Amino acid sequence: MKKLKWVLLVIGVLIIFVGAYFAGKMFNKSSVQTSQTSSSSVTKTSSKTNSSTESSSSSSNDSGDKLDYDSITPMQTAAAIAYYGDHVVDKGCWHGLFSSYGDDLDIDQFDNADHLNVKGRGNSWGLRPSNMNGGSIAQYTVGADGEVAFYDVKTTNLQKDKDPLATANLHDIINYVNDHSVVDQIKDKAQHIHLQQ
Repeated sequence: MKKLKWVLLVIGVLIIFVGAYFAGKMFNKSSVQTSQTSSSSVTKTSSKTNSSTESSSSSSNDSGDKLDYDSITPMQTAAAIAYYGDHVVDKGCWHGLFSSYGDDLDIDQFDNADHLNVKGRGNSWGLRPSNMNGGSIAQYTVGADGEVAFYDVKTTNLQKDKDPLATANLHDIINYVNDHSVVDQIKDKAQHIHLQQ
C-alpha cells in the first residue's frame, strides 16, 4: 500500500510538472503572439497615420494655396506683379512697393500705352501706395503672351520713361509666388488694392 501511494505521488507530481511545462509554453507562445500582433498593429496604424498625413499635406499643397494662371483674379495679378517687382526687379518705385508702404495700394488703368516701348495689349496699369501722391508710378503692361513689362514712370514727364526696367512672363511670376509660399500674402494684398476711377 505504501508503494502504491509513492507511485501515485510520483505520477501526480510528474503530471503537475508536465502540465505546468505545457501550460508555460502555451502562455509564452500566446504572449509572444500578442506582442507581435500588437506591435504589427501599431506599425500598421503609424504607417496609416503617416500616409494619411502625407496625403493630406500633399492635397493641401495641390489645392487652395497655389495661384493658377487660368483662374487668377485681376487684383491677385496686380498683387503678384507688385510682389515680383519688389523682390526681383527691386529698382526705382518697385523697390519696397509690396512690403514697405503698409497694406493698401491704389491701381490706375490707363487706356493706352503709347508712351511705352513694350505696349502689351495697348493699355497699362499703375500701382502706388495709397498714402502717397505724386512721385513715380510703378507702371506695367501685360501682353497677350503673358509678358509683363515693369516701368518706373515719373508723373511729371510720362513721355520720358519709355524703356522697361525689366520684363518677365506672368507664368514665371506666378511660379515665383507659388515657389516662395506667399500665396496667402498675395491674396491678402489683393483685398487691399483699390481701383481708382
